[in-house]
Amino acid sequence: MNKRHFISLALCLVLVKFGHAAEVASPDKPITCSYNHKALNTSGGAELHIKNSKISRVYFKSYYPGGPGKLSFICDIDLKRNDAAYSWQDDDSGILITTKETGDTIQLSRNKKKKGYFLNFAKLNKLSKYCGAGAEVPEDVFIPLSGKPCKVTMPH
Repeated sequence: MNKRHFISLALCLVLVKFGHAAEVASPDKPITCSYNHKALNTSGGAELHIKNSKISRVYFKSYYPGGPGKLSFICDIDLKRNDAAYSWQDDDSGILITTKETGDTIQLSRNKKKKGYFLNFAKLNKLSKYCGAGAEVPEDVFIPLSGKPCKVTMPH
């Protein structure tokens, strides 16, 4: 093992030990998960990108194939920290992302106990900006650090 690999391994172990496993993600290897909600016949996934120890991008995509008499839709939400269309407010509980055009918000909260992040869409009202006709997104998405599938809560 060369010195560079040893330092990388040591850094990963330190970050995991102190509960900062998410910080080992890189633009090349984001924290990702996918889901398949059979009851609603929808699927999708989420990605969190980290740069300089901060989440720099939140990406969410869902797909509903439609069916006889029903429209299909794709919902593609791509929020980048350096995009002037959004303001990002970081605090101890997570990140509040606000769309400057509509004032809608998306909350990203870290859950150390469950080892992952909750992406909450409850206050995202202008879905038409991101999604096709008849689109629904989950109320929230849990993105585990383990690489396991996302857990979604669909609106009632």
